[in-house]
Amino acid sequence: MFFFAGFYALSIVIFDSGNLITREAVIDRWTILSGLLVVNSLCWLISAQITHRLSSQIILRSVLAVSLLAFAGFTTYWERGMASTSTLFYLLPLLIIATLKNRHALLTTTILAVTTYAFATVKYFNDFFNEGFRIQLWGNIVLYGGTIFVCAWLIMVITDLRHDSR
Repeated sequence: MFFFAGFYALSIVIFDSGNLITREAVIDRWTILSGLLVVNSLCWLISAQITHRLSSQIILRSVLAVSLLAFAGFTTYWERGMASTSTLFYLLPLLIIATLKNRHALLTTTILAVTTYAFATVKYFNDFFNEGFRIQLWGNIVLYGGTIFVCAWLIMVITDLRHDSR
C-alpha cells in the first residue's frame, strides 16, 4: 500500500503542476491520502506486533479494506462520478481481503465495492444533474459492477477459493 500511496501522491503533484485539478481538489486528495496512510501505517504496525492471532489479522485487514473502499468512493465522486478514471481503486480492497483466504469475506467485500461505486456515481449524478444521461449512469454501474465481480471471481480462481473456505 505504501507504493500505491507514493504513486498516488506523484499523480497529485503531476496533475497539480499541469493545472489539471483545482486547489480544492489538491487539498481533498492530499487529505484522503493522508488518512489512508495513517490507517495503513497503523494496521501495518499493529499487524507486525500480533502475528499469531488470526482474528486480529482479520480485523486489521477489514479495517484497511473499508478505508480503501472509502478512498475509492470519495475519489470516484471527486472525479465526476461515472466519468471517473479511478474505478480500478475498487480492486485494492479485494486484493487485501483475498490474503485472508476466505471466499465469504471476498464476496462480501466485492458487494461492498460495487455498492460504494454505485452510491458514489448516483450521488454525483444527482448532485450535478445533466452531466450525463441516466441510461449512461445505469449502464456504467452494470459494466463496472460486473467487472468488479469478474475480478473477484478471477481472484477466487487464482487463489483456489472456489470451494467453501471456512
